[in-house]
Amino acid sequence: MKAKIALIAMLPIYMFGLNLDETIRLALQNSDVIKEQEFNAKQSRANLSAQYGRFSPKVGLQYTITQNTRVNDSVYTINLSNLQVTYNLFNGLIDFYGLKSYANLHKAQQYMYEASKQDIILLAKSLYIEILQARDNLAISTESIRLLELQKAQAEQFYLQGVKAKSDLLSVEVMLANAKVTQSNDKNLLHYATLALQKLIMQQIDTQTLEEIGLQSLEALSFDRERLLNIMLSHRSEYLYMQEMITSIENQKNALYGNFLPTLDVSFSKRWYSNDVSVLNRFGTNLQSQARLSMSWNFFNGFSDTYAIESKRYEILATKSKLSDLKKEMILSLDKALDDLAIAKEQYSISQKAIALAEENYRIIQNRYQQNIETSRELLNVEVALNQARLHFNQSQHRINLALANLERIVQNPLLFLD
Repeated sequence: MKAKIALIAMLPIYMFGLNLDETIRLALQNSDVIKEQEFNAKQSRANLSAQYGRFSPKVGLQYTITQNTRVNDSVYTINLSNLQVTYNLFNGLIDFYGLKSYANLHKAQQYMYEASKQDIILLAKSLYIEILQARDNLAISTESIRLLELQKAQAEQFYLQGVKAKSDLLSVEVMLANAKVTQSNDKNLLHYATLALQKLIMQQIDTQTLEEIGLQSLEALSFDRERLLNIMLSHRSEYLYMQEMITSIENQKNALYGNFLPTLDVSFSKRWYSNDVSVLNRFGTNLQSQARLSMSWNFFNGFSDTYAIESKRYEILATKSKLSDLKKEMILSLDKALDDLAIAKEQYSISQKAIALAEENYRIIQNRYQQNIETSRELLNVEVALNQARLHFNQSQHRINLALANLERIVQNPLLFLD
């Protein structure tokens, strides 16, 4: 842990206002997961390019030098050179379906790369929102301490004047001590959330310069479930990845059927003969030129191709079952995200009204306390109520933004630009 903190301490400090878009950019730029997926995508592209070589002719050159000894111990040298060009005319469509399978695998890897990007984006958003919430919670607990310290000073005066009992002063001191514990916890949560985000973006940040995330009007945050479902099934990378994998396996199965068909090759070869090892004479004598058309057909190989096709058929069924299960999980996640957003909106509306009532009630009770009409217990109660109202309002506001971030990840589409 100390090593991680020391590493973060060596990072450059982001002194200017850091916003959410810049945070996402830095997270994607510095993510090793993204770099890994980029290399995997390049590897799959290279594998796909390699398959095109199966449709090209093959050219080979062979050179043989032989030294022979006669009965009379005389030695003579023979040079034989062979140039051969071969081209496959038909291979049972094995190469064709093999190429299609690798194209599906490459596309699937691109979807996996995009899914990793979306995961990093969601992580960056979540940590950013977590810092904003922790920062606001710390501000609330700090303000609570300020109010309690003022109340403590007033309670001490009342006690010294004999207006209030010592128990009133002790109640305020206990509440102040609890508020300081809460403040310490809020500082700790803010600290570790900041460390997590700094590790993700590889930058030191000043939490006070983080820009707030603007909250859209609640009316604009109403979405049609069926429309989101259709968008999710057409955009979600994990779902599209599984579809490409199924298509790839189907092409692999189709390629296996090619083993039941003949193969047809054409070749051209030319040979040169020489009995001299000199470079100028290695291609001295044209020995033979040959053009060949060959066909081969396997009639029986112990049913291995039949069982290989059956194996691929079961693999397709298993992958389709995974796809069906993934679809169910995605739909469940969509419904949960919509419920979370609805609850957050409801809590925001309620807490917005509650905080106005709590602030007004606090002003009334505080004035009555200063006039020695109310006890410190009543004032402490309304302070607790005000503090809770502020916390609930803060949490509901950030919960809406977090719910939107989760929902955008699930449907993999910007929600506020659907229209």
